[in-house]
Amino acid sequence: MTTNEIEMRLAEKNDAKGLLAFLRQTATESQAILLPGLDKITVEEEAIRLASVADRNDCLILLAWLGEQIVGVLTIMHVADQPGTGELGVVVAKDYWHQGIGKLLVDEGQYWYENYSTLDELMLTVFTTNRWAIKLYQDLGFKTTGQLNEPMANGELAAAYRMVYKK
Repeated sequence: MTTNEIEMRLAEKNDAKGLLAFLRQTATESQAILLPGLDKITVEEEAIRLASVADRNDCLILLAWLGEQIVGVLTIMHVADQPGTGELGVVVAKDYWHQGIGKLLVDEGQYWYENYSTLDELMLTVFTTNRWAIKLYQDLGFKTTGQLNEPMANGELAAAYRMVYKK
């Protein structure tokens, strides 16, 4: 697989079933993926969420496809209690880690942020043990602004960095 084979496109409501299946699978592959209630979300509910994000300039859901398979997703969601801030999240299927898909997704997210969004900054949280992701974010211009403890999928707290990217 090369990154040239990856197709990027905005998520649409008819992607709900595939996206839910992808997220449920990847949640079993990493303790870093924390999506509370994921097992209870219906395809119909996910389709409504995807449709509600489609035309906004403060939220983005971007899918990375290899053929007919979702292999990565990037989300940027406005933070309700922090006006002007969007929280960035990236998930790549374990079989495709370290192959450039995360970088492609973040690059596209930054392009959207810089050219189409009304957000003032992007923020993310990354576990301090995830050296690959930290280096990627640093290489793409994110700056560490603090350290905190965040819950992992198993409920345990782990050290994490808060990182920010501004136009």
